[in-house]
Amino acid sequence: LNVNQDKRTRRGRVEIDATIDLHDLTQMPARAALVKAIIRASNRNFKCVLVITGKGKRGEGVLRRNFPEWISQAPIRPLVATYAPAHIKHGGSGAWYVFLKS
Repeated sequence: LNVNQDKRTRRGRVEIDATIDLHDLTQMPARAALVKAIIRASNRNFKCVLVITGKGKRGEGVLRRNFPEWISQAPIRPLVATYAPAHIKHGGSGAWYVFLKS
């Protein structure tokens, strides 16, 4: 992520190509849905996916906590350039931007 991209991300100036809402799911279905959504987005040459995990109780939600681990595992690891917490207007700490490789 270059400096300008990073700045735009922190300001919420992100072009979101797709959104996946996981926050009503339990762990296994959420991980499966995430993998499917990232692969589909990559196949469509999307650049950014907004992943809504929810915050959970006291900001300690299971999905939110597991997200960084899931995103770094096969089969989606090679597709992901980086990820970052979403801007408040896109869900803040209950959501993430996933930036896909070209």
